[in-house]
Amino acid sequence: MLKVLNWDDGTDRTADINAGDAPHIGQVEDYVNALASIEVSSCERDMLRVHANAPGREISGLKLAQTVGHFGARIGNKKYGRLARKISQAAGLPMCDSDVSDYLAAIFTLADGKPTDGEDWTWVMHGAVADALKEAGVV
Repeated sequence: MLKVLNWDDGTDRTADINAGDAPHIGQVEDYVNALASIEVSSCERDMLRVHANAPGREISGLKLAQTVGHFGARIGNKKYGRLARKISQAAGLPMCDSDVSDYLAAIFTLADGKPTDGEDWTWVMHGAVADALKEAGVV
């Protein structure tokens, strides 16, 4: 068991962490419950769908932006980061300990990422998130 501090209310959260998982990555039920408790716009739902259905569940910030009619990787990552923060807070997941901006750090609760060209990042959705999206009827 790993005990971590919840990022917005200071309460303890105890979770089973599988080998290789970090405390900011939730279980399927965490994401299902979070999705049921928040309002997800049609654009946000589209971003989740396109990411979950991408080959290997891998997508760039630019592709996320284009999905919702915007241009530029930075805006795609910012919009996805806002959604990720909303989901992670509802799931009670702690903030990822990272030296990147808050909106990028929030995405790590949904996906592993690495910087690519310019301001873009490539994101690979966590299996638990993909499974939760299926269970919740999003994909």
